[in-house]
Amino acid sequence: MTLKIQTEQDDKRQLLMTIEVPEERIEKQMRETARKLAKDIHIPGFRKGKVPYPVLLKRVGRDALRTEAVEDMLQSVFTEALDEIDPEIYAPANFDDMEMEPLVLKFTIPLSPEVTLGNYRELRKEIEPVVIAAEAVDEALERIRTRHQSLEDVERAVEAGDMVTLSGKGELVPVEKEATEAETEEPAAEGETAESDTIAEDNVIFNTESVEFIMDPKQLFWGEGFISNVVGMSAGDEKTFTVNFPQEFEEEDLAGREATFTVTVLNVRSRNLPPLDDELAKLEGTFETLDELRDSIQKELQTNAEGEAKNALIEGMIDDLLKDATLVYPPAAVENEVDGMVENFKNQVTRAGWTWEDFLKLQTVSEEKLRENFRESAETQLKRQLALRQFIFDEKLRITDADIDAAIDERVAQFSDNEALQKGMRDYYHQGQGFEMLSSEVLMNKAYARIEAVLTGNAPDLAELEAEAQAAEAEVEMVEGGAETAVPDTTPEPEAEVAETAVTEASEEDEVE
Repeated sequence: MTLKIQTEQDDKRQLLMTIEVPEERIEKQMRETARKLAKDIHIPGFRKGKVPYPVLLKRVGRDALRTEAVEDMLQSVFTEALDEIDPEIYAPANFDDMEMEPLVLKFTIPLSPEVTLGNYRELRKEIEPVVIAAEAVDEALERIRTRHQSLEDVERAVEAGDMVTLSGKGELVPVEKEATEAETEEPAAEGETAESDTIAEDNVIFNTESVEFIMDPKQLFWGEGFISNVVGMSAGDEKTFTVNFPQEFEEEDLAGREATFTVTVLNVRSRNLPPLDDELAKLEGTFETLDELRDSIQKELQTNAEGEAKNALIEGMIDDLLKDATLVYPPAAVENEVDGMVENFKNQVTRAGWTWEDFLKLQTVSEEKLRENFRESAETQLKRQLALRQFIFDEKLRITDADIDAAIDERVAQFSDNEALQKGMRDYYHQGQGFEMLSSEVLMNKAYARIEAVLTGNAPDLAELEAEAQAAEAEVEMVEGGAETAVPDTTPEPEAEVAETAVTEASEEDEVE
């Protein structure tokens, strides 16, 4: 009673599987199902559970009993077929179709994505060391001074350095159109919004009834041009002025543009900043001297800058990998990414105090439309994850217990005087979410180090890496339980129970639809 299985793979990494079940097997299952039903069906003249098969068949009906039997055997048939063909399952299968006589089942099974990277080892890039300028530390100290400032209302004109409350509006002066374009432009039809109205709305950069600004060009976005016009005004004064943003202005949308502001001064307050001394350091926490505070700021800025540089290097490498990569993945891979994005968004909505249903009503959008809005970014994210994941595999990067232990030791070292806390943190990092977070961080650090080695021409030989990986796998197989931690993936991989639940989940989806 062997199953007859036919498979065909499409160009989207999906396996189309057709299973034909022998009639004898169905007959056997019908008898088993009949015995189960006999326990609950009362037929005059027979005790429950003792109803002869022909009698029960006549009472229930052959078609109904066959349908019930097929439902009972569906999961086991699917699992048996998977065991025989052993595909690289990525996500739960779709139950596509079924013919009852003869019994033919059709499934679509998403397979693991296939990624082939180009010759990325030829890539070269100069990597600049991260250096924190003294000005950055000074700016951080100024922000600390501002945090501990005292404010006092004053009845005088605005001076540089004051805290000023303003109301008003600011908008960019529209860029003049070419004469030919202006001459040929047709007026908007009745009921339509004129393009100029839309442009005018887009040009608004400042519109508020009350907002506080510090009259300091280092802390005010619009710079010296804006401040010089407000300085000299008093509470109650209104003024209209223009500001010309330089071509090299930080915000590209404003660079080289002219803006018109109409503002009213509502309040003027002087700012009293604490001096840069040891007392300021003590206000910030555990620091005793200004030098200690400055050193702490330097280290924090250095760490943050190195993290940003590391992320930028990884993201840049992914861009380069994708240029020459070939990626083939099932539609289910994109759906998985969309599922994750929607779930994260739901959590954000819930944390904001909304129910998901009320939020959708307020936004007048369906969840399906929301999924479509996420789809493009989900596919982009998937491609980037797959490229990085393949790089990690190709470079034979692995995480060992020693790697995890070293990372944990580094994190708990600061709590050396609290043994209970250390133990709790070790337990957290050795399992569940803590382990996933830590192992992902360790893996990304290894990926960064290898990317840096590749781009500088110092990467280890791939043949040697392959030999080391094979030796490590052989050693792990010899040790019961293994001594090495599996490499965490950057994309979801199928778990063992997927095969067992695929038919059930697919059937539930069909019922919903």
